[in-house]
Amino acid sequence: MSTSISAGPCGTLRNCRGDDMSNLSEETRKVAQRWFDALTGGDFETALDTLDENVEWINYTPVPGYNDDMKWIGTYRGRDAVLGTLQIFTGAVDVKSEKLVDLVVDGEQAAGVIHEVSVVKETGVEFEIEFIQWLTVRGGRIVRWKSYTDPSQIIRALRGDKPGEVAA
Repeated sequence: MSTSISAGPCGTLRNCRGDDMSNLSEETRKVAQRWFDALTGGDFETALDTLDENVEWINYTPVPGYNDDMKWIGTYRGRDAVLGTLQIFTGAVDVKSEKLVDLVVDGEQAAGVIHEVSVVKETGVEFEIEFIQWLTVRGGRIVRWKSYTDPSQIIRALRGDKPGEVAA
């Protein structure tokens, strides 16, 4: 089996800013792995330590009347804002299990697929989802983090609808 390395978009093994992509991918992988290990292990202190002080977190886009039951979603800037929204989430939801299913890294970008099983505290209804976190790593820290999922199962559980039931 042979491995080939192709030139980047600027015709070299560097990106257009001049960064060595092989070293960049290695650093990104280490930061992303540390982030996902901490996140899935419930170690918020270590997870927050991987974030840049001015991190931008895009945690879905609120749509009034649809997913605004999820009080923790929106766009946040800075570690304190991230911590605040994580506290809202953990106040509403009891995470039973979270597992990193896959991690893909290219340069300063990393995408992690996470499988989660949780229970909404107020309704006692369980939900199961897979979601993707798209991370941008610079200077050994996560500077941007965007989450993607189908929120239907979360919304169902927040509203107290059990699987297989027709919503009222």
